[in-house]
Amino acid sequence: MKNKNSTYLVLTIILVILSTIGGYFLFKIYQESNTSTYTSSSTPKIELIPTDIVQPPEQDASTSSVVITPVTTIIATATATPKLIPTVIPTKSALNSKDTKTYQSEEDAFSVSYNSQRQVHQDTEPSGNRYTFINKAGNFAVHVSTGEKWSWAHPNRQFTATLLVSGQKTFRYDINAQTIVDLQSGGKNYTLQCIHNGLESLKTECDAFIASFKIL
Repeated sequence: MKNKNSTYLVLTIILVILSTIGGYFLFKIYQESNTSTYTSSSTPKIELIPTDIVQPPEQDASTSSVVITPVTTIIATATATPKLIPTVIPTKSALNSKDTKTYQSEEDAFSVSYNSQRQVHQDTEPSGNRYTFINKAGNFAVHVSTGEKWSWAHPNRQFTATLLVSGQKTFRYDINAQTIVDLQSGGKNYTLQCIHNGLESLKTECDAFIASFKIL
């Protein structure tokens, strides 16, 4: 009789252990199936960042944030909602590097210093000439146009002395992924554009790039 009781006890213990193990695995399967379910909130927001021409910023009434609408070629990058950033006067601290080169355009009468690791490509766009300083982390560009044409549109482009570039008043516009600076001289419109994607190293390089720009 004692042997029977011992056998039942052992079987009961084994059954409890197996039930516990089975319950654990069922819980894990259920948990994994829930976490793998697609939800719109689990996917990062894709913000379209323009590489050349952009339309005027539109005010989103629901979020009270600035929305940039792309017009031409675009790059899809996962970023936060753009925010206006206070104007910062660039410094020339990065211009003494031995890795810096100077690019000069006789046609558009300007020169600018840039990191020698970048490749320079000159082409045209609907508004005029474009000079692109290529880096896979983020391109910089100089856009040049004449008359009323600009490489991008803004409803309130006001030039101030807060930031002087080559002695000229400027209009500076910042969002979290890029910086744009406009100036005019000799009947030409110049737009300096830095796609820095929020990287501090590229922001510093951008400030040096802007500070080095000279009208010839």
